[in-house]
Amino acid sequence: MSNRTLNQFLHHLSQVAPVNYRRIFTGVGVYHQGHLFALVADNRLYFRVDESSVAAYQERAMPALKPQTALFPGSHFYQLPDEVLHNPAELLFWMRAAVEASQPHSVDSGALSSSPQSSGSRHSLAG
Repeated sequence: MSNRTLNQFLHHLSQVAPVNYRRIFTGVGVYHQGHLFALVADNRLYFRVDESSVAAYQERAMPALKPQTALFPGSHFYQLPDEVLHNPAELLFWMRAAVEASQPHSVDSGALSSSPQSSGSRHSLAG
């Protein structure tokens, strides 16, 4: 994985909300407030999906992350469209959906906010 590509992804994501990352297996896991919502693998950025968010990826014909093992036949991660990464307002929407998909279903999604923080273009995804 290219460090430059990883840094570019992290730069765009951190412009919208605070994120951190951890190397996992052959890729990188991206977290917001402790929730794994994205993966970077093979120089591509994948967001977590659930039944309410997967259609947006399928409508754009974005590929699912294909694990290298047959033990995991389906994927809960889909490649983020490139144009979304460069549009902070749209990226916030997609990130919010990915963070929600990464949380247990008992979490109140009403706690999510898109109000700007005092640091300019950053937004809080979860309150």
